[in-house]
Amino acid sequence: MARAAHYSASTLARAAGGSALPTLDVALAYVEACGGDAAAWREQWRNVVSGTRRGAARQAPSPPPAPRVKSPPPGVPTPRQLPASTRHFTGREEELRRISAQLLAPADEPGDSPSADGASAAVTTVCGGGGMGKTSLVLEWARRHADAFPDGQLYVNLRGFDSGGPPVDPATALQGFLQALGMPQEAIPPALDAQAALYRSMVAGRRMLVVLDDAADTRQVVPLLPGSGSAPVLVTSRRRLDGLATTHDARRIRLDALPADDARDLLSRRLGLRRVAAEPAAAEEILDRCGGLPLALTIAAARWGARDGFPLADLAAELRDESARLDALEVEGSLIGLRAALESSYRALSAPAAALFALLGSVPYAEVSTEAAAGLTGQPTQRAAALLRELDDAHLVAQPAPGRYRTHALVRLYAAERGRAAPREHVEAARARLDDFYLHSLFRAERQLYPQRAPIALPEPVAGAEPIRFAGLAEALAWLDTEYVNLGTLREDAVARGRHEVVWKAAWALMTYRIRRGRMRDDLVSWRDALAVLPRLGGQPEAAYMVRCGYGGACVRAGRHAEGLPHLRRAKALAEAAGDVFCLAEAYFHLAAADHYAGEGRESLADATRALALFRTIGDPVWIGLSLNAAARAATHVGAYPEAHAHAQAAYVLARSHDQTDAEAEASVNLGFIAQRTGDPAAALEHYEHAVRIHRTRRNVYFEADVLEQLGHAQARLGRATAARAAWQQAAESYRVQWRLPEADRVDRLLSTRPDAAPLIPTPSGIMCFSVVRT
Repeated sequence: MARAAHYSASTLARAAGGSALPTLDVALAYVEACGGDAAAWREQWRNVVSGTRRGAARQAPSPPPAPRVKSPPPGVPTPRQLPASTRHFTGREEELRRISAQLLAPADEPGDSPSADGASAAVTTVCGGGGMGKTSLVLEWARRHADAFPDGQLYVNLRGFDSGGPPVDPATALQGFLQALGMPQEAIPPALDAQAALYRSMVAGRRMLVVLDDAADTRQVVPLLPGSGSAPVLVTSRRRLDGLATTHDARRIRLDALPADDARDLLSRRLGLRRVAAEPAAAEEILDRCGGLPLALTIAAARWGARDGFPLADLAAELRDESARLDALEVEGSLIGLRAALESSYRALSAPAAALFALLGSVPYAEVSTEAAAGLTGQPTQRAAALLRELDDAHLVAQPAPGRYRTHALVRLYAAERGRAAPREHVEAARARLDDFYLHSLFRAERQLYPQRAPIALPEPVAGAEPIRFAGLAEALAWLDTEYVNLGTLREDAVARGRHEVVWKAAWALMTYRIRRGRMRDDLVSWRDALAVLPRLGGQPEAAYMVRCGYGGACVRAGRHAEGLPHLRRAKALAEAAGDVFCLAEAYFHLAAADHYAGEGRESLADATRALALFRTIGDPVWIGLSLNAAARAATHVGAYPEAHAHAQAAYVLARSHDQTDAEAEASVNLGFIAQRTGDPAAALEHYEHAVRIHRTRRNVYFEADVLEQLGHAQARLGRATAARAAWQQAAESYRVQWRLPEADRVDRLLSTRPDAAPLIPTPSGIMCFSVVRT
């Protein structure tokens, strides 16, 4: 600097220090040496001088510091190393905006990367799995913002996940950069540290973009980072590069599959709008099979793009076959394709992580928890979590929520290939552990929902399957809500693999939860599967009774009374033949429910009375309370209100004394309905509101909807039209969410009439049809 300005270093230091105003000659020499505009700074200097001489009350602002970014000296090359970007780049506008915000933001904005020469280089890492379009995104951004980097762009493919050879050594990459910057090969020092220092010196002060593509890890990247804030860096990698974020404050952008609209746009650009519009169904199937992966869509379109006369339906059919889908997404003899991209990521895994990846492809679950992965591997949860983090770091799984990991459909196909290559005995042992993890965790959750219900026999879990222990009802419900899809998959997989014990025991364990959540259709399907495997269970008396009773009750709850009654009668016959008084009483209880739903009030009352007498003989207080409620409902249905009130009041007292909140809510509903029928809507409203509070606390949406409907009637009888409509609207919405469409239509009819003219519906439903308690 001193040589360029023709002044000594000490003179320039005093000028830059600000302790005294430099002369005009020194100031202009300093500015010119930095590449600044001398004319503009001459005027600034005169303003400062005149302000100082006037002795103004307010001190004039000092001139801004001289610009620190300057163009390279004449003769220094301007590298333009970026490879050609794709012609059909589509979407990713949010990601492009984020890169701009991180790399082009002004230095004085808090949290934004600086751009001054004295600051560190701003680094943005674009990470994602193979085929996500990381390189295309980075090159598109660089193309759009080429004017922001007049001193050039440096690019290197670090080949971190290239199946054709090892990753590029940082020294090799540095030599290429130095030569591109004009340094002769013979002048490049041999040591890596010296090369990196020389590289930083040559880049300092130049407005350049550095692109480091396909990085293997942080260690490969760090020597290639400039020291100058005027040269931001874009890195792509299949790993997250957490070390780069830790040591160099790198900002991370994770690429996932393209949104549906962007994927459709990409396919249309590749194949042509007319061709896609001519076969919309086939185009939609192609999009679905490719799952939004840019590489998959690009290969599919490339294969069919040159075949104008070929219908898209043929491509869709080819992709429909899961066993051949990855083959269909390859070109040039498998050198380029999704399988090759995934293969290179898989090869970079540790052996335990690769084994877990193969096991994930061997089971039918798209998303698993850390605990489930521990069951799958037979390892402690902490170890399984570490392996999942490695897979997540390699973008072979994604983490949609803490502790949960999801595999993209196409990645799962590749994982399944790896699973088929694993020893069968290892895979089968892993699947058995996972089955036991889910089934035993489900049983433990069910105990939290209805602890009074006697458990059915369940063998100990196999070694390595550690079921979850729940701290309480809320934790169990949250787990069931989260795992509900996987628990349905457990049943489907058990049916397909002939694991008959899992089929009927999962149906039993899920029944309470499904009734709470109003999932009556799912409950019926599960019990139907259990009924189908019943002949293969070897004549187990417990299974025969439970399955008949469970299926019959599910039919009744789904409104298929005629279908359910024969199975409930068969369950009663089985109990009578076995001399099992408890099962006989339980069968009568379920028959009372079926008769009630079928509108057979007298039969329902008779069955409930028989159940009540038997349970009193046994001395089971909880079942006595349930039978009292059933008798109260049946007596109300036939107009025997004094008898109904006596039963309901006794049930309420018994439930309170034994902390049975569900039975307490049911007794409150019965008392409310009796009060409403006998002309006391105010008392009815009080009972209904109490029941609603209990059901909401217990998150029992099925019965809450029923009570809200009754509550609306009580409000209407009290002349509160607005409150009545609000209750009915809540009930209708809940019915629809539960797919209880007949009930929703019924309430819609109430909403279309004057509330005070709405007819009172028959006796409300209750808990009924549980196989609840056995002591």
